Amino acid sequence: MDRAGYGSRNMNRLRNLFEKVRPRMTPSIVVIGAQKAGTTALFSILAAHPKAARPKEKELHFFSDDAKYAKGMERYREMFPAIPARSFGHFTFEASPGYLIHAGRSAPRIAEHLPNAICVAILRDPVLRAFSAWNMFRDFKGDSRWGHLHDPRSFAQAVEDELAGRTNEPAHLYLARGRYADQIAAYQEHLGPGRLRVYGYPLFKQDPAGVVADICQAIGQEALPKEHRAFALRSNKRTYVNRLDPGLADELQRYFAPELKKLAHVLGRELDLSE
Repeated sequence: MDRAGYGSRNMNRLRNLFEKVRPRMTPSIVVIGAQKAGTTALFSILAAHPKAARPKEKELHFFSDDAKYAKGMERYREMFPAIPARSFGHFTFEASPGYLIHAGRSAPRIAEHLPNAICVAILRDPVLRAFSAWNMFRDFKGDSRWGHLHDPRSFAQAVEDELAGRTNEPAHLYLARGRYADQIAAYQEHLGPGRLRVYGYPLFKQDPAGVVADICQAIGQEALPKEHRAFALRSNKRTYVNRLDPGLADELQRYFAPELKKLAHVLGRELDLSE
């Protein structure tokens, strides 16, 4: 037997074993949503930070999925990199848009298990967010991974069905995800002051460098330079085949008006969501 080859295989086994038992990083930042409000772009920008160590997947949905949560925190930690042998302020993070709509169970779990993490929410005009989400699920037709979530209905029919309580697929509850006030209130209750950052989607589009700088400051990291190429990223952009009916849009704006007023009360400030 080739001694060199044998020794190399042994070294690889030892490295693999050591990698498994090394302590794992835990997130300093948890992007909780909203869906279709720039979470993928924010994830990509954070991943470009020189001190960032990205998880194995972007959307873990650990704290919002009861089956995943039941597997325990060790399973969750396995999704993150090992603490670097020479760590000089490295951080890791995740982005699961489902954490916002499922705030009732996600917020207390994150508060308990990630006591040092900040949560970041980017909120979008709820009407435009709903229409964007419907477009996404409409485009899933024939998709090898997401085809089972394809929504063949028109947007008007989807809205009518949800308002009438006829929506059977939770992913197709387009309006419910835009009722932000109670979702944000749940995080405020469980996280306490200083651990929740809420931004408007228009601000994130106009000044991503400023938003990311604020997030970095919250975890004690230096900001990315404004000229960094990461700020040119535009993730998950889709060209809509159908246009949002102006009449339906006006109707939905009236529907969400009390909700946005409630959100301003919860936040203690008006959040600009105009696009």
